[in-house]
Amino acid sequence: MKKLRFALCGCRGKVEKFGNLINSFEESEVVAAWDGSDSARCKQIAETLGCAAEMDYDRLLSEYNLDAVVIWAENALHKELIVKAANAGVNVFVEKPLCLSAADAREIQTTIRQNGVKFFMSDPFVHQGTLKLKELIDQGVLGSITGAHFHLGTGNALSGHVNYRREMTQGGIMADVGGHMVHKAHFLFGKPESLSANFAYLTEQGKVNGIEENAVVVMRYPGDMLVTMECSWVSGAEFNAEEIYGTKGVAVVTPYGNVKGEELVTVKLGRDKTQTYCGDDLPANPTQHIRYFVEMLAKDLDNAVVGRDPLSNSGVSIDNAVEFVEILEAVYQSARQDLREIPVGGGEPA
Repeated sequence: MKKLRFALCGCRGKVEKFGNLINSFEESEVVAAWDGSDSARCKQIAETLGCAAEMDYDRLLSEYNLDAVVIWAENALHKELIVKAANAGVNVFVEKPLCLSAADAREIQTTIRQNGVKFFMSDPFVHQGTLKLKELIDQGVLGSITGAHFHLGTGNALSGHVNYRREMTQGGIMADVGGHMVHKAHFLFGKPESLSANFAYLTEQGKVNGIEENAVVVMRYPGDMLVTMECSWVSGAEFNAEEIYGTKGVAVVTPYGNVKGEELVTVKLGRDKTQTYCGDDLPANPTQHIRYFVEMLAKDLDNAVVGRDPLSNSGVSIDNAVEFVEILEAVYQSARQDLREIPVGGGEPA
C-alpha cells in the first residue's frame, strides 16, 4: 500500500505529536519537516521522526511529491504557506486561526477552490457536551434560544506559554484560545450580525506588546439574541464552560471528573428537577482532527463533508473558516474603536 506523504510545516508547539500520529496510521507517513526560521528545531524534529529536514518551502512543495502539508507555523505565515501549497496541488491541514484578515481569508478560499485541494482547519473544541447542546437546541427542548455564554480560562500568560511577538501572532488571546469559543458559538448559532469587544492587558509583556490577555465579546444574532464570550490567559486554574438559555429552560456544560475532556451537561426546564448527562449519555466525540484529515485523503472525501459529518467537528471547513476570520476581524476592530458595535463581514460600525 502506497502511503500518503505528509510534511510538517512550522516546528513548534505540538508538531512532534502530530508527526507521531501521522506515522502511526497505516495510510500515512511524514517525509519532511520544514521551518523557515529555526533550522535547529527543524533538524531535531526531523531526526526524531526519521524524515528529511527542509528549510526551503518552495523546494519542499516541488521536490518531495507531497500529498499534504500540516501547517503549525505562526499565524502571520498561514496565508502564504496555504496559498503556495494549494497552487502546487498539495492538500492543506492548518492549525487555527486561518488568518486574521477577511480579505486574506477570501483569497485563501478562492485558491483552495480553484485548485481543488482538500482543506481542514484544526480546532478540536466541539466535544460531547457541545454536541448535546446542539441536539437539545435542534429538538426544541430549551424552547426559543434567548442567549448563551461561553467562558474559557487558562494560565498561559502566568506560566510563560504565550508568544508576545505581535508581528507573528497578529493578536493575543482572541487569535489563540478565544478562537475555540468562536468555533463553538458558530457551530451552535452560525455567524452573528454584529458584535462588540473589550480587551484587557494585565502583564507587563501584554501591555508593552499590545497583546490582549483578557477579552469579553458580545455577539448579536437575529431576534436580538445575545451571545457572550469571556476568555482569560491569566486564570489560576483551567476552566471551560458553556451556558445556553431558552424560553423553556437552561443547559450548562462543565468539566466533569478528573479525566481531561470529560464533560457534564446539566439541564433545568422550568420548575422540573435538574437532569444531567455524562459519559455514554452524550453523543460520540468527533474523530480526532488529523485522523479525519487522513481519512479525507485516503477516501477522497469532498471538502463539503467537514462540519456536516458529525465525526468531522474537530475541524472547520474552508467556508466556515472564512466566517471565523470575519468574526475575529470584527472583534479586533471593535476593541480598537472603544466597544463600538461592528457588523460581521464588513461594513461601517452600527
